Amino acid sequence: MSAASLLSAAGLPPGLWDLTMSRICTRHPSIRMGRLGFTHSARNSAQAALARAPSAPFSLPPAKTGEAKGTFGRRTARRPGRPGPLTPRSGAPVAGSIAEIERRVKELKEAADGEVLAMENNFVFTEADLLTMYEDLLAHPQETPAPEVPSVVEQQAHLEEDVAILRWIEQHLLRLNAVGVPLDTPFIAKLRSQPVPVPDTPIIDETLDVHRRVLQLANARLDRLDVVQRLQPSSSTSAPSPVPIILFSLKDYEALTRTCVRKGDWDAAESVLHLMKRSGLPIPEESLTTVLQRYTEAADVHGAEQCLTNFLTGPPTEPQRHLHIKCHLRATPRRRVPETALAVLHSYESQGHPAPMKTYTSTIAALYSTNLSIARAQAWDLFSHMRYVAHPTPDVVLYTAMIRACASPVSPARGAEPERALDLWTEMTVEQRLTPTVDSYNAVILACAKSGRRSYVNEGFRIAKEMLDAHRDAYGRSAYLPNRRTLCALLEGAKRIGDLARARWILADMVRSDAGEKEGVNEEIMMHVFHTYTSYVPPFTRNLAVLVSKQESKDTSSASRTHVVNVPDPSKGVPPPIDRSARFTRVPPQTSNEVMEEVQALFQRMLEDTGKDLGTSTRDGDMFSGAKKFQHVEFTVRLANSYLSVYYQHSSLEVSQALFWKVFDDVGVAPDARSYLEALERCSRSKRGRERTIGLQFAERLWSEWQALEDARRSAGQPLDARMVERAHVAFMRVLVLNGQLQRALDHIKAFVGRYPPSHLIDRSPKANFRSTRTVLVGARPLVRLTSPNEVPDDGVPPLLMFSDLEILHHRLVAASMKSGIGYIKYISKAYEWALRGRRDAAMRARPAPNAHSISTI
Repeated sequence: MSAASLLSAAGLPPGLWDLTMSRICTRHPSIRMGRLGFTHSARNSAQAALARAPSAPFSLPPAKTGEAKGTFGRRTARRPGRPGPLTPRSGAPVAGSIAEIERRVKELKEAADGEVLAMENNFVFTEADLLTMYEDLLAHPQETPAPEVPSVVEQQAHLEEDVAILRWIEQHLLRLNAVGVPLDTPFIAKLRSQPVPVPDTPIIDETLDVHRRVLQLANARLDRLDVVQRLQPSSSTSAPSPVPIILFSLKDYEALTRTCVRKGDWDAAESVLHLMKRSGLPIPEESLTTVLQRYTEAADVHGAEQCLTNFLTGPPTEPQRHLHIKCHLRATPRRRVPETALAVLHSYESQGHPAPMKTYTSTIAALYSTNLSIARAQAWDLFSHMRYVAHPTPDVVLYTAMIRACASPVSPARGAEPERALDLWTEMTVEQRLTPTVDSYNAVILACAKSGRRSYVNEGFRIAKEMLDAHRDAYGRSAYLPNRRTLCALLEGAKRIGDLARARWILADMVRSDAGEKEGVNEEIMMHVFHTYTSYVPPFTRNLAVLVSKQESKDTSSASRTHVVNVPDPSKGVPPPIDRSARFTRVPPQTSNEVMEEVQALFQRMLEDTGKDLGTSTRDGDMFSGAKKFQHVEFTVRLANSYLSVYYQHSSLEVSQALFWKVFDDVGVAPDARSYLEALERCSRSKRGRERTIGLQFAERLWSEWQALEDARRSAGQPLDARMVERAHVAFMRVLVLNGQLQRALDHIKAFVGRYPPSHLIDRSPKANFRSTRTVLVGARPLVRLTSPNEVPDDGVPPLLMFSDLEILHHRLVAASMKSGIGYIKYISKAYEWALRGRRDAAMRARPAPNAHSISTI
């Protein structure tokens, strides 16, 4: 296509090409139109353009006198210095076609300038127009509306409507049973002559509810019709196909079922299903699901399976499969793996009817709620198995559950798994493009926070900032508002890295807000805050401070005054008095003394707001003045333990001892095993001098309480955690060693060995069938696993002692030249070590035991 044709197709004037080329040839005499090859083609294109768009005729001006043509008809060159006909002049354009072309070009430029000006005027928006536009662009996605719950008036109206239907059915059945049939008809006489007795009309108890009376009348009517059907002669030898007996419509059956459910009469609701089955009518899915849901709520596995067996004619629907498996989950004790539920789940898979995704989500949540390592490993294996056989793409709820599971890994020794959590987060939000929820953000923040690594904790705070800032609408409102779980996750990260500044900022922000009981300060928030004070390292070192007397500090000018440290007198053995003039400044506390002042003020304020302390109020003039911001804090054992942990870290052992017995009386709770364990471990870290004597006295009293608790739990069949038992015994042994009582420490180890001998480590539970690692393509267990057998810790290992636990005792025995004790320590540590190694080898060689559960498949 020629250039002229392109210009014509673009809507430009056809003479624009000629004008351009003529000016080029005029300004550059050495360039000829014929040499460039434009003479013929340009002319033809121009003629074609003129044919499509008629305009004034175009022709070159006639040659002037003196011009001659060459041999081959080409125009000879002009004399230099003489302007040609196309040479621009300073005056008006020459008359003719060239002037016409220049006029059109000028009009084209004016039209273009006018269009640009019009467009500029049209693109001027007002503030209201911009706000309207950004409202649509930045609008938050609409959440799925929750199903409307009918009001009390509507429910009462529906109940009255159903009762009216049942009363009509009752009158109809009474007419059929008694009124319309004479007693002396030939047919009745024939029936009476038969050996099959004819049921009499039932006597209805008027005191019963209307749905019970209807069921009695309907069953009596069916009994009569069954007798009549058996006495009818059969025309063929084959058994006749049952004919549905229509007593009343399907809508009436549904009204009868709803009435039974509202009355809470589940036996009557199941009787309605029996009535429909006798009538030969198909049982509605909604009615069967309603009865099955009742068995699920009651955790009645036998009743649920009997209901499915009796009334199910085809494969169960997704809601019915979900309720069937959920019933097994609810019937399983909390501290046991739901093996029957897993067997039913895999049974549905083998039948080609996998359970819905919410069933897998409920099963994984149930596995994680057991707090067993083997159950947590099975949860991850079930997640990978589901993506292989049933649902390749999880939904947001299941992604959120697995991201939260990264915060509580299979092995507690490995810590959280922030890398896996972030991978799942990227897969959900980037690859699958699923819209996260507030719970999703809370899960990934918690996984990063529990890692305890500063880089991932900072990543958790970055995700929280993205949650608030990256999803705002035109008015600046965030689509994801943080709740209490979000703040608890952030505090979890702050306490693990000792970031007290962030923890104080979060607490101050919650106190300033007007949040109620659901989102206000509660026991978990304050527990995390106290733990942050515990892990916080004050920047001021007491040993580097210059201690001066009060008289010297008064004489020193304020410009050259040295930092004075107020140290409480440890001889008093009581906590220092609360400084009611303490203020929570923006700068975190710089010394351990300032840390204790803030913690005491917080705890005292909680006692006042909850009504446990009616003394002098500390509310006047502090940052928490106003309403009772801590009134929803519930004093529990773990809150008291977290408060005591601050004293264990930043105060003396004597002060901690006095506070231990006082704080539990103040808050009205009893200490638990962790309370005694943390206090014993604090005594095992006592310093040289008087503190070790105090620690021994404190530890002996704690140990008597611990032994009573340990024996009581063993007698009740609920022993304490084995690892806690180890830590408690080792802590008390260290206290004895630090005070030079080596023989008593050695006797304590012998008593531990007598109670928990190494031979107990050999006994172990058999390997479960669902943990089999045999390679198969079909089976009642996950086919694709994410955890290997050596990654799953053994939760059933009894208490034991390793050489690292007994090392301090061994060193002191060597220093004291107690050879018998040295040999005993070596023997015991090796005995536990070899018993533990034998248990590990047996676990790796173990084969799964036969499944003792008989699962009925539907």
